[in-house]
Amino acid sequence: GDGLIVNISSWAGKYDTLLTGPAYNASKHAMVAMNAQLNLEEGRNGIRACVICPGEVNTPILDKRPIPVPDAEKARMLQAEDLGETIRFVAAMHPRVCLNEIVISPTWNRLAMTQPTG
Repeated sequence: GDGLIVNISSWAGKYDTLLTGPAYNASKHAMVAMNAQLNLEEGRNGIRACVICPGEVNTPILDKRPIPVPDAEKARMLQAEDLGETIRFVAAMHPRVCLNEIVISPTWNRLAMTQPTG
């Protein structure tokens, strides 16, 4: 009769971005849609789903990018603990509360900065 699902998508699940590429963007948009469908179908059963769409997070996967991310830029990104605190916030909400989605980005957001300007 109750439950919480926390899905992690991406900034690219809400906003198209040149940095991540079409396959990644499509899969993250699909995660957002799946989360919405879970809430439509299972909310009546007390099951809540929240999708978190973070901008860039400083994780080891950054070291595998074709163009290395400088340490100074990594320091300005979201950190793993920022996402941990966000997930804890969602989990601490009363079962009557469904946080459908959270879009979270670093103040200095490279994903938004890489968009064409016109």
